[in-house]
Amino acid sequence: MPRRQASTGLRRVEFPYMKDAQGRFAPIVYLQAWTGNRWLYLQAYVDSGAFWSIFHIDVAQLLGVSLRRAKRQYIELGDGNVVPIYLQHIRVRFAGTVFRAPAAFSDSLRAGFNLLGRAGFFDRFEVTFNDRARRLTVASMSSK
Repeated sequence: MPRRQASTGLRRVEFPYMKDAQGRFAPIVYLQAWTGNRWLYLQAYVDSGAFWSIFHIDVAQLLGVSLRRAKRQYIELGDGNVVPIYLQHIRVRFAGTVFRAPAAFSDSLRAGFNLLGRAGFFDRFEVTFNDRARRLTVASMSSK
């Protein structure tokens, strides 16, 4: 579970790395998404190389996201494959902060896990990866 730190006015939360499906420690965090009547816990791999946060299409159904109203786009993955995504803003709770963030939903991403990308997160938080200590530190940035 995350651990909060008080320091220089920035609110910091530390997330210990969790083991992935192959048993390797990775920057996997819990966040919550609003379903309309309750918060749903989700795990996501924090990926500084991903612009969008991408969740499996089943998550959209659990959140009550209408894919008909979502904006359909295509993204190119690192291996050159192009996959369709459905973009929608969702209400999330992460590192003690509640906000709306863009989220992509797809059934074509074959990673087997959710990705937490930069859009909506890295402009709100300072994110530090410490692979040696197996710890991800997130600090809320003041809005200007």
